[in-house]
Amino acid sequence: MALNASIAVIVGGFLDIAALKLLYPMAKGQVGEWRVRSAISGLGEAQLHDIILPDDRGLTQIDHLILTPTGIFVLETKNYTGKIYTYGRRKDWVQYIGRRKNAMHNPQDQNYRHRKAVEHLAPGVPVQDWVLMIGDAQFPNGKPDGVLTLRELKQALRRLDAGDVSPQIMQAWRALKTASKTDMVARKAHLRSLPGGQFGMIRSLMGKVMLFIGTALLVAGFAG
Repeated sequence: MALNASIAVIVGGFLDIAALKLLYPMAKGQVGEWRVRSAISGLGEAQLHDIILPDDRGLTQIDHLILTPTGIFVLETKNYTGKIYTYGRRKDWVQYIGRRKNAMHNPQDQNYRHRKAVEHLAPGVPVQDWVLMIGDAQFPNGKPDGVLTLRELKQALRRLDAGDVSPQIMQAWRALKTASKTDMVARKAHLRSLPGGQFGMIRSLMGKVMLFIGTALLVAGFAG
C-alpha cells in the first residue's frame, strides 16, 4: 500500500471513530425508541411516535403516545445502564457506571411537561405519563412508581385495552394528531429551544460530515 493510501486509511479511521463517538448518544436514543415502537406495535387502539407538540414553553418532543379505552398514555423512553439512584419526582437522577457519576435530568419530570402539553390539547380526558426503561439499569434504592420495564408496559397495555374508546377520547386523539408535527422544520425549532440544543445540532452535523469524509478516505485508501 502506497504512503498516501496508508495516510488516507489512518486519517479515515480516526475520523470515523471520532464521528461515531459524536453520534453515539443520539443513535442510542433512536435505537431505544425503535425497539419500543416494534415491541408495542398492535397494543392499544392507536399510536403516535416521535412527535412535536406545542406547549406553554414553545415546543416539546414526545417519544410515544398510546390511545386506549381508558385514556391516553405518554411514554418517555430511556436506554440507560449502570446503577441509578432516585430522590423524588422533581430531583435529578444520579447514575453510576463503574466509578463514573452522572447527574441526569429526571425523566419523570421531563415527561410531566409532555403530559401537560397533551392535557392542554385533550381537556377532560384521562392522561397518564410513564417512563419506560429499556436498558439494563438497576435501581438500588427502588424503581420509582411510574417507571416501567418493557414487559411491565406490555402487560399494563393489554390489561387496559378493553372496551371501546369513548367519543370524547377519540375526539381528543384527533386533536392531538392534528396538532402533532414530524417535519424537519419543527424538529429544528424544537432543538433550538432546548438548553444546549444548538450545540446538539452542530454536534450531529459534525458527526455526519466526519463519518462521510472518513468513510470516503478509507475506501480511497484501500482502493489505492
